[in-house]
Amino acid sequence: MQTLNLKLKPEAKSDLPVKAIQFGEGNFLRGFLDWMLFKLNTQHLFNGRVLAVQPTPNGRVQPKLQNQDSLYTTILHGVVEGQDCEVIDIVNTIADCLNPYDDEQWQKLKQVACDLNVQFVFSNTTEAGISYVKEDILGTKAPTSFPAKLTAILYERFKAHKGTDCACGSGITIMPCELLDDNGTKLKNIVLKHCDDCNLGDEFKAYITEDCTFLNTLVDRVVSGFPKDNKEECEQKLGYVDELMTCGEIFHFLAIEGDDSVKELLPFEKAGLNVVVASDITPYRLRKVRILNGAHTSNVPAAYLAGLETVYDMMIDKVTGPFVRSVIYDEIIPAVKLEKQMLTSFADDVVNRFLDPTMHHQLASILMNCTSKVKARILPTILDARSQGILPTKLCFAFAAYIALYKDANSTLPVAVKREGGKCGEFNDDKYAVESLSKAWSYYKKSETTALMVVKAVLSDENIWGRNLSSDVDLTALIAKLLHAIISDGVKATMLDIQD
Repeated sequence: MQTLNLKLKPEAKSDLPVKAIQFGEGNFLRGFLDWMLFKLNTQHLFNGRVLAVQPTPNGRVQPKLQNQDSLYTTILHGVVEGQDCEVIDIVNTIADCLNPYDDEQWQKLKQVACDLNVQFVFSNTTEAGISYVKEDILGTKAPTSFPAKLTAILYERFKAHKGTDCACGSGITIMPCELLDDNGTKLKNIVLKHCDDCNLGDEFKAYITEDCTFLNTLVDRVVSGFPKDNKEECEQKLGYVDELMTCGEIFHFLAIEGDDSVKELLPFEKAGLNVVVASDITPYRLRKVRILNGAHTSNVPAAYLAGLETVYDMMIDKVTGPFVRSVIYDEIIPAVKLEKQMLTSFADDVVNRFLDPTMHHQLASILMNCTSKVKARILPTILDARSQGILPTKLCFAFAAYIALYKDANSTLPVAVKREGGKCGEFNDDKYAVESLSKAWSYYKKSETTALMVVKAVLSDENIWGRNLSSDVDLTALIAKLLHAIISDGVKATMLDIQD
């Protein structure tokens, strides 16, 4: 079977110019932003490609891209209007990929950065990628960190066009896609710190602050990447070998903090893509954390204790499936102080995403760092409900199920979990939280009274929650009642008892 390249697929050839430098060549960018730019190009709305940059010294994607003339296939799955759907595209958005740790290619990257056809910088270097590392950006070798590399190429662009009459201007738009709040602002601040470190001057700092634009974003799409488990099946379907096959869900969402000028520069909405440009993207971030992430965190502990394995299993189960939907629509949405149609529409998408059988999203992986997730994703919704005088029974059950995970933890990592059906499992969490919850379980003597002691001990730990939650007597009592029921009667039986 032949390998995907231009010889095999000459119709995929593109002569569009490079309009963006992209730090990152991994699955997410290829399956999210590069796919979106491909869709723009098919409608003649972007008319450009990207130069991808390998973000770390040990990258393995560049040789594969070169072997395939920078072509790759996206295979997207999802549930659309109740039907399983699959969308396959050969994406030609990437023009080339450079390894900046090769001195010659680093020089080439700096040259490309000076080209005024280049109007954008995109990135996905993981959350850790947007971090400050003090280093020299003026040497002949590439700096190690992404922000330092960015500072270096922007400085080259500034020097190249300083004092020249550039009708289109030499400023550039930087759009990071890392999963960080205020990612653009944080990146800009690090670049400015590098300016000070290396004494690059006030003129360059003014160029960064006045001529360049750093956009804050929120990205949302599950990109599972290369289909290791069914590689041969996919190759038979495609009719060729593709070492960069990128699988993911059809659903996608991008929120960009900006004005109408951003819509003109990046006309995603005009192409029919699920993209929002707004002056403040906080509501979209809140929506995602409370509904998507909140639905995971509030339902997965119970589903895992019940012996289920994946999100899909959880959704099709006759007990946990309806419970998940009820938690979202009956308790999470009413507590969130945003426009309800906006929340409901997003929730509908979330349910459909959870019902995608191709994702194989393991419950055990979602449990990792469970305590911090409960604090960020469930607790705020419970507190919002309490501020409205509501005691959210199902979210209290979710909190009880979270506490139940640690019953057999014994203060050790990973956390050992005894599940229904004789199953066992484990996950990792914050060491202090595990020790605190394990200690709390020492009070339990198979009664609701002692369950109350357990819950009081957990909720009163200000080191975990930042406040004493046990001062809410009604909340504490309900969680204790549900915790004892989970241990005595089982997870599913307790769910059925509290269903409306």
